[in-house]
Amino acid sequence: MALDSGTGKESGINHDREDEDADAILASLEVEDSGAYRARRLEELKNAAGASAGTTTFATVKKAYITLSSDDEALAFTTEHERAVLHFFHPEFARCNTMDTHCELIAEKHAEYGNADVSFARVDVKNAPFVVEKLRVRVLPCVIGFVKGAVKGRVTGFEGLCWDGKEGSVDVTRALEDVLLGWKVLTKRLLLGHEDERSDDNEEAPDHRKAVRGAIRSRNQKNEDDDDDWD
Repeated sequence: MALDSGTGKESGINHDREDEDADAILASLEVEDSGAYRARRLEELKNAAGASAGTTTFATVKKAYITLSSDDEALAFTTEHERAVLHFFHPEFARCNTMDTHCELIAEKHAEYGNADVSFARVDVKNAPFVVEKLRVRVLPCVIGFVKGAVKGRVTGFEGLCWDGKEGSVDVTRALEDVLLGWKVLTKRLLLGHEDERSDDNEEAPDHRKAVRGAIRSRNQKNEDDDDDWD
């Protein structure tokens, strides 16, 4: 009986060990499965991100010209991008609205066809007083171009862009693109209608000019205030 009792204990111990071994094996399998699942999901997410990054959508283009809301955002924008264009504006100035349209058109075109190698933004001067003072922005609108955080040039008002008073003209949009190109902030010219790119069979240019004029006219109707000296 004692022998039988001892054998029963040994058998029980063996069963316990087998159960522990089985639990350990299951636990290790669980860890392996979890790791493999995470790795697989990470790979799937990377592939999905890569696919979406290579696709230009309407939503992507609409975000090509962003609005900054503080000094911190303005400073980060000018330093974190290789090439950047920042429009300092006042929402109640009609001329700022006109310049805003020119900047937006250039931004969207370069985001759509220029591989987004330049970033565009605008900031209300009331929301970024430190940056405004640092860059000595005194007259609006003011467009400043940056390369690797360094100022490469600025347009004050419409100086150098317009000589006939037609600040809403598509020619001003093209002139602004040329200025940015001269600063090396832009690396290519993409707007239609430049003298060196015109051709008789270019049917898109008239439609583009109409679209620009319509957009600028719509903004100007919202505000007829022509004051640009805000300081």
